[in-house]
Amino acid sequence: MASGTEFEASCKFYEGNYEEIGKWFLKPGEKVTLGDRNNRACRFCGERSPEVTFKSAAHAIPEALGNKTLFTAYECDTCNHGFGTGIENDFGNWSKPMRTFAQIAGKSGVPTIKTKRGDSRVEFGPNGFDIKQYETDPIFEIDEKKKTLTFRLQRDPYTPIAVLKAFIKMGLSVLPEEEMPNFRAALSWVRNSNHQVSLVAKCPMMHAFVPGPRPFDIALILLRRRRDDIPAPYATFVLAYGNEVLQVFLPSPERDHHIDGQQIAVRPFPNPYDLIPSEFGPLKRGLTDLTGRSLIRGDIIPIAIHFDKFILKR
Repeated sequence: MASGTEFEASCKFYEGNYEEIGKWFLKPGEKVTLGDRNNRACRFCGERSPEVTFKSAAHAIPEALGNKTLFTAYECDTCNHGFGTGIENDFGNWSKPMRTFAQIAGKSGVPTIKTKRGDSRVEFGPNGFDIKQYETDPIFEIDEKKKTLTFRLQRDPYTPIAVLKAFIKMGLSVLPEEEMPNFRAALSWVRNSNHQVSLVAKCPMMHAFVPGPRPFDIALILLRRRRDDIPAPYATFVLAYGNEVLQVFLPSPERDHHIDGQQIAVRPFPNPYDLIPSEFGPLKRGLTDLTGRSLIRGDIIPIAIHFDKFILKR
């Protein structure tokens, strides 16, 4: 757990170097559409009607994350389809295990996780989780003393750089229109299906995991650098959903040329759960490198959950 001093240092870093330019707390039952529905131009490809159509509902944040609230009027059907079958599919495969355990319902409900053989599985239904394990196809281990189940879950195939593009695309989707000239290169990059084309050498994703019952619905925050003489990236995007907080800096060669090649020090966005004691353990932070350009298969992640009691059925 971060100390109060570390939390205060993060607050000081962002208060001194960044200003908030957007914040959304998504509430079920509401619908918000960003942009002008009467004068549509696609933010990503630049085309207008009638060259392209805008019939589909374009989610600013993927529906897989439970977003049924925030939409945009500036993503054409062609780009929407391309993202949905491309980088957002990679993001869905990468995030699937965490979405299952956070009980996040996407378009088809809470996703089911299966082993490679498909015999053992974790499925969420009306009465909670239904976990099936076969001795010949294990999916979890029980520690009765610690009262934990530790799952070793396999992600569906994904390409890391595509996951990063999908996350950056979310940030670009909610940026104010006046910021678009600062992200022309990024808008073209996320749309490019050739993942060998590079935009920035390094773009680590910061992540934090809050153990215990799901603390977040969906919250988004956009921050912009206060001055160009500050040795920090121009914009950062923070997404909280389920038990996770993900943070990435939005690449802007147009505004960040003065920090090219420099070693810069940034702090994670302050999280109040750093200071809240939890019976389920401290908040866990880390960095994830998603710049790999090769398809990943068989990626295994461990997830531990606590229980008061369990019933073993044979």
